[in-house]
Amino acid sequence: MKKILFASTALVAFTGAAAADVALSGRAEMGISKTTAADFQFFTDIDVTFTMSGETDNGLTFGASVDLDEGGAGAPAVANNADDGGATIFISGSFGTVTMGDTDGALDWALTEAGNVGNPGSIADDETGHAGYQGSYGDGAQDGQILRWDYTSGDFGVAVSLEDDNGSGAVNSNIGYAIGLKYNIDLGGTTVALGVGHQRVANIGPAVNNTKITGVSATATFANGLSAGVVYADWSNNAFDKNYGIGLGYSTGALSLHANYGKMDAVAAGADRTGFGLAAAYDLGGGAVVHFGYGSGKIGAGPTTKTASLGLGLSF
Repeated sequence: MKKILFASTALVAFTGAAAADVALSGRAEMGISKTTAADFQFFTDIDVTFTMSGETDNGLTFGASVDLDEGGAGAPAVANNADDGGATIFISGSFGTVTMGDTDGALDWALTEAGNVGNPGSIADDETGHAGYQGSYGDGAQDGQILRWDYTSGDFGVAVSLEDDNGSGAVNSNIGYAIGLKYNIDLGGTTVALGVGHQRVANIGPAVNNTKITGVSATATFANGLSAGVVYADWSNNAFDKNYGIGLGYSTGALSLHANYGKMDAVAAGADRTGFGLAAAYDLGGGAVVHFGYGSGKIGAGPTTKTASLGLGLSF
């Protein structure tokens, strides 16, 4: 990671800070991927992220980050200040942390998704892209621009969030809101992470506006490298009324393995979504990791859709 010193007269005037750090990091991925509808094809992706941080004279810390491929000319982060465009800004102090932009709502912040249990990832995110996987819990119903306050004290954490409705002023358009709680328990070599939260989805239209989600999750991480977790959410006034997820992870030396299963129970008969995902990674050292991913899912009695990828992830 490259760091440079960044001086800004605007920052000096507003915060009293003389300078701030700017960290430049990157990740490149190359390999092959396949879907049910297409044959194997080359896969390449590159991300360059700018992360800025600083501190005021009275001890407040602040920062921001943006991904280069999301912040270029014409991108929402540049062209529209009412859209997060992949950018995140925060300020933190004894009161907690206030974050605005492309960040998790309080419910998603509190829950541990099945795909986040010991998952080393894959270059094409196959293991979390299957039909039965749920990972947003209402976030992004509008433009994805979220304001979240969170506070952590020891093993306990709390968060409250709002999601912008684009300032539309349309009938039945409202700000979405969420609350989440976290609690970690140390059982002497085993750490249990508990999460619970509630979210009201922001969108236009009376049916969608009434969507509410209540979720809980529990994850255990063992000293032997094994981790396991479950997540459950109850949905109201939505095309789905429940979702379940189970995740397993195992890590030993340079090798990491992950598996997850998910199901979305639909209100309409025959529209349930189910699927599972697998991921494996081998760390070559120095920021180079070999990744494999696989996903399989189906909707109702429809055909099974499968995806797979294999390649290198390179972190700089």
